[in-house]
Amino acid sequence: MVVQLRLDERLIHGQVAAAWARALDMTHIVCASDAAVKDTLRTKVLLMTAPPNKKVFVKSVDETIRLLSDPRAEAMKIFLITDNPRDAVKLVKALHIQEVNVANYHKKQAEQKVHITDVCVTDAEEIPVLEELVQAAGSVYSQMLPTVDKVEFQPLIEKAKANL
Repeated sequence: MVVQLRLDERLIHGQVAAAWARALDMTHIVCASDAAVKDTLRTKVLLMTAPPNKKVFVKSVDETIRLLSDPRAEAMKIFLITDNPRDAVKLVKALHIQEVNVANYHKKQAEQKVHITDVCVTDAEEIPVLEELVQAAGSVYSQMLPTVDKVEFQPLIEKAKANL
């Protein structure tokens, strides 16, 4: 079962390897990223960065959906990470995920950036995608570390839209 879907453009990094691995008591980490799968070096780095004693997979989004749709996945504690909102929406809808943590995401190519949180920056065209994510999942929040409080994401989007 997916214990959490995290939107984090870095995929696996120190916070994931240390804090989140312990807090979620996960058995597996699945990075759902079409871009990472196509980049052999990045995939190798992600696998090397993984916490000890955790099985890690770097898969395309479609492969991830097939993998996690298998009934055997229900017996696992899976931390699912993707690197962009569109793929997060696709994963939530296909896998009926109820909890999404929007963490580090910066749409670096955006000409006019919209700051939703200190670590979530997008553009006006992507706001509807984030709203779709909120509608599709049961609980969408921003939480950088397990030791800090969750902040509901919908009010953050509304505040960002008001500032456009």
